[in-house]
Amino acid sequence: MDRQSNKEISGIYSKEVDLSHIDAFLFDLDGTLIDSSEDIYRAVLHTLKELGYSPLSKEEVIKHVGYGGRKLLQGVLNTEDGNLLNKAVDIFRDYYFSNPAVYTVLYPGIEDLLKNLKEKGKKVAVITNKYEDISWEIIKKLGVENFIDVLVGGDTLPEKKPSPMPVLYTLEKLNKEKAVIIGDSETDIKAGKEAGIETCLVLYGFGKKDIALSYNPDYIVENVYQIKV
Repeated sequence: MDRQSNKEISGIYSKEVDLSHIDAFLFDLDGTLIDSSEDIYRAVLHTLKELGYSPLSKEEVIKHVGYGGRKLLQGVLNTEDGNLLNKAVDIFRDYYFSNPAVYTVLYPGIEDLLKNLKEKGKKVAVITNKYEDISWEIIKKLGVENFIDVLVGGDTLPEKKPSPMPVLYTLEKLNKEKAVIIGDSETDIKAGKEAGIETCLVLYGFGKKDIALSYNPDYIVENVYQIKV
């Protein structure tokens, strides 16, 4: 975190993160670019109802987000039953793909940041543990698909975050070396560290911040307005 600079602006303590030296920006999706909590929650409620389970609170559901659809349902259902999980995944996927971005929105400052990156000739990628097809559908519905050069989903490769495989694959696709991964959870920070790139933790989103901080991200921001590109 020694790369991060702090300064006082108009009496308000702010932290500016200078990433102008970076050529490739790799973003997590849920909890970083988009607030998808309501759509995910409704998809899970539908799945629980179809399986005959009682509904859970939104807080209980969202704490399992970030590790892929199967892990989400495994946590929600509290089960290791493979057959049950297969059925749950099918129900969840069908519902979610039909309703991918009813309530989902970009977080404040994201669209301007993406525009700014493209205007400056930076490469932009999304690396998510969400299904690739649903991820593209959401990005298109939110109207930011033209800012994304590469998208890697949780089912694109044999391994997903926190494995460095998606990061290394993305870097090869982008043909860039000076890269940063920006995300809200330990899966992003760990994947970036193991891939040998810089890492930036956002303090909003769904991730377990205490765990993410234990991996010593290079930069920490409360919002993306603090990022200078």
